Amino acid sequence: MRNLFVFWILLISAPLSASPYSAEIESLLCKLDSLVARKNEFVAAKEEKIDQLRRQRKNVRTLEEQYWLNKMFYDEYFVYNADSAMFYVDKNLSIACEIDRREWQAEWKIKKSFLLAATGLLKEALDELQGVSGQLLAPELKVEYYGQMMYLYSHFGQYSGNDNMGNLREGYYQKEGAYKDSIYATITSQDPFYLWYKGWKFLGTSESGPVKKELLEEVAASRLETRRDAMNAYILACLYREGGQQDAYLKYMALSAMADVRTANKDIASLEELAKALFELGDIDRAYIYINYCLQNAQLYRNRVRVVGISEVQDAIHQAYLERNRMQEARLHVFLIVVSVLSVVLLVAILYIYRQMKHLSNSRTKLNEVNHLLNKHVDELSQAHTRLAEVNGQLQSLNRQLKEANCQLRESNYVKEEYIGYVFAICSNYISKLDEFRKNINRKIKVKQFEDIKVLTDTPAMAQTELKEFYHNFDAIFLHVYPDFVNDFNALLQPDERIMLKEGELLNTELRIYALVRLGINDSIKIAEFLHCSPQTVYNYRLKTRNKAIIPKEEFADTVRSLGKMQE
Repeated sequence: MRNLFVFWILLISAPLSASPYSAEIESLLCKLDSLVARKNEFVAAKEEKIDQLRRQRKNVRTLEEQYWLNKMFYDEYFVYNADSAMFYVDKNLSIACEIDRREWQAEWKIKKSFLLAATGLLKEALDELQGVSGQLLAPELKVEYYGQMMYLYSHFGQYSGNDNMGNLREGYYQKEGAYKDSIYATITSQDPFYLWYKGWKFLGTSESGPVKKELLEEVAASRLETRRDAMNAYILACLYREGGQQDAYLKYMALSAMADVRTANKDIASLEELAKALFELGDIDRAYIYINYCLQNAQLYRNRVRVVGISEVQDAIHQAYLERNRMQEARLHVFLIVVSVLSVVLLVAILYIYRQMKHLSNSRTKLNEVNHLLNKHVDELSQAHTRLAEVNGQLQSLNRQLKEANCQLRESNYVKEEYIGYVFAICSNYISKLDEFRKNINRKIKVKQFEDIKVLTDTPAMAQTELKEFYHNFDAIFLHVYPDFVNDFNALLQPDERIMLKEGELLNTELRIYALVRLGINDSIKIAEFLHCSPQTVYNYRLKTRNKAIIPKEEFADTVRSLGKMQE
């Protein structure tokens, strides 16, 4: 009975699980499924690029700078958001007219025509190019103009439909072919879209072999992360389709779709083509997911032409869904009968199992009692372990606090020892100098050199010399204690605002102020007394330095107090 059940399951599910293509294509489609599922990540990355451009606006000063920034916005938007792209097209058209740059005006008319055509406004797109002559344009702009005309008449042909308009549609496609010839006569191999246009030129001809080889090398070397990569893979897939190589067509159309999804391209043709191909091969589920993704993007981008085409494909897929559901319902009726029979067998089995379970119930009750007692002991042990962990955590915290206190105390003792010895040396030195000064004055009094005495006592040179020597000694002893202080202090400042000491200087006034802060003297009045300047001067120095910092102003003083590695 079990084997019969498995047989019916396999019989019903077999038509749904068969793959119409190779393992390589299935692997590529699985990767594409993953990328489509991550579409919001790629949209977020696109928005981040646009936000970076918005932040550059504050640096714009001239019309030309605004023009190039607008062009960067357009490059991000033109296949992502048609309305935003049109906004920047109109802005650059205004700038081009204002500064009277005719070649710029022509360029942005071509781009505006592209957006109008992409959103289904084909007549308006054609009208926009009135007055733009391809013969008068620069070579690179001439290629863009011919490419837009090719794109426009291709859309005219698609939009004309199949009913009673064969001659009109054929006329559009002839014009498209004429512009392909114009592009190929103008474009050079250095143009980034050279292979794209070359592929279109030889599509459907017997001479497509060389360009197919070039495109294969280009696509194989690419990372499939740009719109150009998507376009090259797309035209390569079209070349394989014309040659009747279905697996190669599916492979490169899938690679093109991957690149389009990664770049958040909302004017996406590759995935639409792939959805149609998969639908024809019977992979309805993937085709439905892909075509819905394309329809959502086309509606967001407001591409009227593409929405019409996608809607037709979506309707066909929907009808296929309904037909498949009808067939599945028929299979489910058969399956229900099988399940009913199996249910009876299962009921008998349940009754037998129930009797066996009843016998086991008594044993399980006793086992549960033993387990309950064991769990109680485990809970008690767990609680004891938790309390022990808490005590250990408190002990570790106390140990860290004690270690920090010991370090601070050791540093404080070291600084005190260094500066006490320094102060005693200074005092001894000053006593010797005062005694020498007294003796000098006494000698001059004895020989009645009163003018010399007056000169000695009037000039502040001695005091200034002593003050310089005092600062030098202070700087030397401070850097002996904290040898890395200057480098650590400069690391807190902006790179172009860092302090560069003159030759022979150990510290300058600005560094000396924050050296005193490092030693715990934060009062500007006391610092001013030490440096023989006004408190306002000290305040100004401190304010100026905080403004140059790379960290928040309110954290600057606390950070300085932790600077400098103490010399052991």
